[in-house]
Amino acid sequence: MKFVDEATIDIAAGNGGAGCASFRREKFLPFGGPDGGDGGRGGSVYAVADRNLNTLIDYRYARRHEARNGEAGRGSDQFGAAAEDIVLRMPVGTIVRDLETDEVIAELLEHDEPVILAKGGDGGFGNIHFKTSTNRAPRQKTPGWPGEVKKVKLELRVLADVGLLGQPNAGKSTLIAAVSNARPKIADYPFTTLHPNLGVVRVAPEKSFVIADIPGLIEGAAEGAGLGHRFLRHLQRTRVLLHVVDLAPFNPDVDPVAEAKAIVKELQKYDQTLYDKPRWLVLNKLDMVPTDERAARVKDFIKRYKWKGPVFEISALTREGCEPLIRAIYEHVASIKAPPVDDPDVRFDEPVPEAPKAFQETRATRAAKAKVVKLAKEAKAASEASQADEAIEATGDEAAAKTPKTTRATNTAKASKTAKGKKADKAEKAPERDPRFDPAS
Repeated sequence: MKFVDEATIDIAAGNGGAGCASFRREKFLPFGGPDGGDGGRGGSVYAVADRNLNTLIDYRYARRHEARNGEAGRGSDQFGAAAEDIVLRMPVGTIVRDLETDEVIAELLEHDEPVILAKGGDGGFGNIHFKTSTNRAPRQKTPGWPGEVKKVKLELRVLADVGLLGQPNAGKSTLIAAVSNARPKIADYPFTTLHPNLGVVRVAPEKSFVIADIPGLIEGAAEGAGLGHRFLRHLQRTRVLLHVVDLAPFNPDVDPVAEAKAIVKELQKYDQTLYDKPRWLVLNKLDMVPTDERAARVKDFIKRYKWKGPVFEISALTREGCEPLIRAIYEHVASIKAPPVDDPDVRFDEPVPEAPKAFQETRATRAAKAKVVKLAKEAKAASEASQADEAIEATGDEAAAKTPKTTRATNTAKASKTAKGKKADKAEKAPERDPRFDPAS
């Protein structure tokens, strides 16, 4: 299947149905009132990521995607039917942009997660919505709202953890075929790879990562040499780049150091963020170098290239050195996906205070509570008495002011005793008898 990673399509959501102006007409009901229903909603356009797709070729030829309009409302309180939504399935990693504003509408990164691209128009109102106590026969109705119409650009960026970078015929396709089940085209001429290839590398039963192979990059790619920068965007989501270098080129006049520097320069021209990604050096085709010359050639390359990062010496054809490489890659990718969590020593943790126990009321606590309430009442009464004294003094009542406090307290006590005595006398006094009910003498 042809690999297509760019497409431009037109999408149009459905218009809403118009409302209806109708009146109820039945026998013996001359004034039935309005019964016009609302219009139906127009269909929307959704995009869904599908991990079973790996190209946008379906949208290279089908350029127009339009949803249906909603049905109009009818009489007898019948609302119009809503139109069905249409779903566009795209590969995981697709970016949807508005072609006019270049705004990113959606980025599809999760499988089967729907994203709305164009919203369908709402239906219009029928005259049933406009009836009031004063307007009992409304003839108003509204048309449906139009759906959104857009022209969007689809751009696919493959989701991979590791990206292979290097000159054409450096052994990138051979490497991805050696460490995964991917079977890209391999030949002894440049630009064998014409589109990105993805491979899943299994390190253990539940440990794996995805590696991406893109067409080779040569000097002058910014000006369109070779395949240019067209496929470099597929490396923007990777977590580490493997710079594959051919240590045994066919042409003895070719300097591997100069080619490696040219690749890095073109990478910086394309995107500074991509240039700043972690990059590892992979020296390939060591099987074509004599055993006694390998160490010296590798040392000379690193010295002239002035490289201070990780270096791996491999032979993709014989799988020599591939196992340590894929294990190091997996550890790096796993550490980025799930950063290590510190496991503190519980022996040095601060003691955790115990939670307070539930309060249980007893006879002693009730007595203490009653005592506190009694003291509070006495304090309140004393404060009220002092405030009354201050008020009397402020009003200038000389007689009351001259009366000592003890006398006032005595009078208050006498008044309370007199009131108590009256109550007691009233309770002890026998009720008067009515002579009418006395027995006759």
